[in-house]
Amino acid sequence: MFSPTLKHTLLALCISLPVASASLVVTYAESPNEVNSTLSGTSVFNFNNLSTGTHENVEWSGVGTLDKVHILNADSYGGAVDPGFSTGSPYIVQADFAGVTSTTLTLDAPHAYFGLWWSAGDSQNILEFYSGITLVGRFTTATLLDRLATDDSYLGNPRDRDLNSGENYAFINFFGQEGTTWDRIVLSNGPGSGFESDNYTDRAAPWNPETDGPMPGKPLAVVDGTNVIPIPEPASLAMAALGGLALVARRRRA
Repeated sequence: MFSPTLKHTLLALCISLPVASASLVVTYAESPNEVNSTLSGTSVFNFNNLSTGTHENVEWSGVGTLDKVHILNADSYGGAVDPGFSTGSPYIVQADFAGVTSTTLTLDAPHAYFGLWWSAGDSQNILEFYSGITLVGRFTTATLLDRLATDDSYLGNPRDRDLNSGENYAFINFFGQEGTTWDRIVLSNGPGSGFESDNYTDRAAPWNPETDGPMPGKPLAVVDGTNVIPIPEPASLAMAALGGLALVARRRRA
């Protein structure tokens, strides 16, 4: 049985969330020092084998194609640490100075999970998910990473928090819920800054609580198109409420 508080939270979520036919994307941030997803069964593209500069039609084997990417060596704004790059690995950027202000990942089939290390988040960063021509979810630093503002442990580059200490760095998971999928992901950036990211992570299959366990990380928001609904704290309550919401939806379908 749900506690009274949990019942009220679940009821509020059920009322405020779009109907089951709408597009639901739940976002979770991994722990502050994590630059990869802890979800299993994924494919990862880390850009480490690409030279610096611009590349077109970059194939992500078994996943899709990136139309145009600009690669930079690690600096204070980007470049996740991994075993082969102790001071940061090559990363992707969308920016005026790079000549690539937008990158589109076209998937080979509809998928229900995506993640990326979103570094040096600023007001110009935009991330959009599409199913055909339909906008599934639109994310900006203001609607997503700024929700980490109450946790200073996300500020600054995790390999040295004194590097660019005024901006958030986090690995963000995006989970399609209740049949929500996407086949195209667009990263873009306005003038005067860059959208830095790394370690793109993909899985076609949706999150399954029975096999995947709890959604990994810190809950941020539920998004339907451009409508953003913050997930309430504490996290344990929010996760239980979302689990209850999924159960309600399954019973409705049954």
